[in-house]
Amino acid sequence: MTYNLRSRVFQRPPALIAMSFLMVLGLAFAGCTTASSDSSAAPSYEQQLAEHLTAEGATMYGAFWCPHCADQKALFGDAVKAMPYVECAADGENAQPQLCQEKDIRGYPTWEIEGEFYPGVHSLEALAALSGFQGE
Repeated sequence: MTYNLRSRVFQRPPALIAMSFLMVLGLAFAGCTTASSDSSAAPSYEQQLAEHLTAEGATMYGAFWCPHCADQKALFGDAVKAMPYVECAADGENAQPQLCQEKDIRGYPTWEIEGEFYPGVHSLEALAALSGFQGE
């Protein structure tokens, strides 16, 4: 490869150009095949657990500003959207502070599973055991 300081022109060998083109083409093709195979994949463990907790009537009570709630949600990854959640902070999105007061929620996060309350962050395995989840 040569470089001319005055004209700022790069001269690349044809083999390098061809290799670059093939790499870009290969990455584009790989992206296409990955996207189509993901749509037929079985739901993740996190997704299955979130759906199970919702079906069982379990609920996580929390606040948008709570770092421990963020930690709990992060364990669910993309499945957080399916996780049963009640926002207790009055200025949070879809807030239900009165429900949190009625349930006597004193700390965040607090899980309600089968009528029992479990304060703190819990592993996915602990939540599965508490709710009777038998997933993969």
